[in-house]
This record gives sequence, C-alpha cells and structure tokens, in this order.
Amino acid sequence: MADDNKNTSKPGTKPGDVFKHFWGEMTKPPKWMKDASKPSSGKGKDDGKKNEAGASTPKKRQPPSWWSWSTSDGVPQKRTPSKKTSRIESAPEPAPAPAPSTSKSNAPNKAKSKSKSSPRTPVGHGKSDLGRDHDDSLSTVHSIIRRHGFSPAVLKAYGLTATKCEPFGPVLRLRTPKGLIALKKTELTPKQVQFLHQSFLYLEERKFTRFAPFLLSTEGLPYVQVGGDMYYATQWVRGQEVDFRSRPQLALTARTLAEFHEASRGFEPKGYAPAMLFDLADRFQDRRDELVLWKKRAKVKSRPDLLDQKFLALVDPYIKQCDEALSILKRPAVRAHLLHEEDDPPLCHLDLTPYNMVYTTNGQICLIDLDFAAFGPRTLDLAHLVRRALQRAEWEEDVMRHVLVNYNAVRLLTVQEYVMLYALLVFPHRFWRISYQHYEIGHDPHHLGYYELAEAEEEQRQAFLKNFGQQVERMRR
Repeated sequence: MADDNKNTSKPGTKPGDVFKHFWGEMTKPPKWMKDASKPSSGKGKDDGKKNEAGASTPKKRQPPSWWSWSTSDGVPQKRTPSKKTSRIESAPEPAPAPAPSTSKSNAPNKAKSKSKSSPRTPVGHGKSDLGRDHDDSLSTVHSIIRRHGFSPAVLKAYGLTATKCEPFGPVLRLRTPKGLIALKKTELTPKQVQFLHQSFLYLEERKFTRFAPFLLSTEGLPYVQVGGDMYYATQWVRGQEVDFRSRPQLALTARTLAEFHEASRGFEPKGYAPAMLFDLADRFQDRRDELVLWKKRAKVKSRPDLLDQKFLALVDPYIKQCDEALSILKRPAVRAHLLHEEDDPPLCHLDLTPYNMVYTTNGQICLIDLDFAAFGPRTLDLAHLVRRALQRAEWEEDVMRHVLVNYNAVRLLTVQEYVMLYALLVFPHRFWRISYQHYEIGHDPHHLGYYELAEAEEEQRQAFLKNFGQQVERMRR
C-alpha cells in the first residue's frame, strides 16, 4: 500500500501518460494474490506433536508435598489490586460443569487449555471430552501411547480397546467401551499397589466411595507390569480440581477429609503396610538439621549465587521456627496423644494438593492419587490442607475457622490435636520445601521467586500464628 501512495508522475508528464498510469494501477492484481503465489517457508506446517509430547512427558516423581517440594506452589507473578481483592473474598459455589459441547471447533481447545492449567484434573465422560467426536484408528492410538512413553501392551493386559487417547501430565486418558480410563505409569511396587487396593476395598465396605478405584487386569490384579514398568488404571473422575479460594468447596473438602480419616480406621492390611508416621518429632528434627546443613554448604561456596545469598539471608529465623515447632511436638502430652492414636490409626492422604482433589459435577469432593497414603496422625493431613488454603487467602483467620467447623462436624479435634496443628503450622514448610528442591533435587531459576514469595507472606503468616497460638493456649488452660 505504501507504493500506491507515492506520486509517480514526473514534471512535464503528458496528460495521456497520466491516464495510462491510472489505468495500470486500476488493473494491477491485488497484493494478496502476489503473496499467495510465493513459496511457503514451511514453518507453519508444524502439527504440534513435538510440543504435545514435550508437555506430556512424565516428570520425575517427587515425594509427597507435605514432605517435600510441591509444584502446586506455582511461579509467583505480579498481582493486580483487583485480582487480589476478588480472590480474598468468599467465592460462590461454582455450578456443576455443563454438558460437554459437541462442537468440533471448541472441544479441542477446551482439552488443550485444561491440560495446561491442571494437568492431572479429570474432566468429562462424553465423546467431546477427548476433542473430536470421531474415533481414532488402533494404530493411531498405539502411536500416541508410545509417544508418551507407555506400552500399548498394557491395553491387552487390561482387556481394553481404546478408541481415543489423550495425555494429561503423567496420566493418559483413554476412551474405551468401559468408559473413560486413567492410565498411569507409577514407581510404586506391586505390594504398595496391593496395599492401596486393599484400603480402597475397606473404604467401600465403610460406605466411603469418593475416590477412584483401581481397574483390575485380566489376571485380577490392580496393576500391570510390562517391560519392567509398573502401571495402574482407574476410572476417570468427572469434575475439576478443588479451588481452595471457594468457601463452599473448602468446606466440602474439609468434611470429606474428615470422613475419609474416620472411614479408614480399623483397616488391617494383609501383608505389606508402609511405615507409620507418628514419629513427628524425629522427622521434623531431620528437616531442621537439613536446613543447618544447607546453611553450611552455602557459606563455604567460593562464589555463592543469588539463591545462596537469599537462602542465607532468610534461614536463621526459619531455624528458630523449627525449634519452636519441635519443642511443642516433644511435649509429653503430645507424645501421649500420638501413642494413643497409633492404636487406632487413620489412613492419611499425604499429598493434598488441589489437583489431587476433584470437585465433581454432582457437588462432591473426590480424592485421587493416593500413592503416598500411609497411617499417621490426622492432623498431618489437616495441617497440609489448612496451610494450602491459608496461603491462597493471605492467611485470613476465617479460612481456618471454615475448615475447622466442617472438619469437627465429623469428629471433634482434641486439645492436643489443636496443639499439634499449631506446631505443624509453625514449622516453615514452604521455605524448607524450596530449599530441599534447590539443594537436593536440582537448581531451578524459579527458586529465587519462590523464596521471595515465602518472604512476602511472612508478616501475614506470623500475625495469623500469633493469634492462633493464643487461642490454643487458652484451650490448654
């Protein structure tokens, strides 16, 4: 268009020449026709398979988030005042998800965006849940399964015929005649999966069914071994990951967790059982010692990086918080309560991140991914849930009250459990997790932002702990 605006006539040009020039401009083909005839560079022909494979490659399995690093913390981003206010306010209960659209243009986009925001959140049971309505060929399904590091032989071991396959983080969602199936490659051993399967059967006997049961193989086992790899499959749960900022969802989550704890009491596994987790003082002493060790390691570096400098600037107050938490956990009354609860222990989830709890379309909370489940004090799970919710609400006391009211509706907490809950919240879990990830797992440029996020919340966290600690002390008197 820039050429069209230039004055191409020269001084002394004859009138006839001007009309010839005008006629040439009017009959010249448009620019888009010229561009269409140019050869393509080929960059736009990428079908997205490389990106899809990279995004869905299973990541290295981390320890449970109460014990170690959890990806649900996210990368800190700049917050705007409007978003900050809206997230703190009590959110109305979201309506059940509408029926999946059969539109071919919208369905693939929904599935793609869902895999980015919550890769492990199961959604839907209709055909449109897996993008296009038409089925894929068997060779296409097997190709997708191989691309994501799974073996197609697993389908035969389960007696399944998949007509569609879609990756969701470390899980493959399969469309089969038996419905939607979640297939997962796991690092669990056969005896660990058997323990979980037994616990699920016991929970069903106790009328607690808000979890995803295992699918049995053709041999009647809750797992399949192919090529040295372990797999298990469950029914796909319809819903979305829990939003801790929603008071109704938070209330349901607290009540569901309490009912899960109570329903699991009395379970006696046959054979293997993971180690119990009632030695809290010893376990948290190990974490405190690790902070001291990492401090020494950072100090002796000849060229400490920005992460080391940030860690050294923050670590001493957090070590003092460890000491305070340990002094509470070592009290005789607390130890006596732990010994008493060990006689009738509940099963703890131990990985209560939002994407491991599904808010279903019928308004329930479903617990998924119980790979780390073990017997332990129920306050371990409760403290994890409360801490996650408080972090998302900038440590508002109303969040704690909301959780406790609904949890206590199932079974009241004892005074010593309140004391333990306070101690578990005093312990600097977030700072310890970031440091563990940095010094034991591997360097990540996001860790500096995580440290800054922990530092930014500390004033509000301490104000909350001061008030909650005073309330607990009044209960002890």
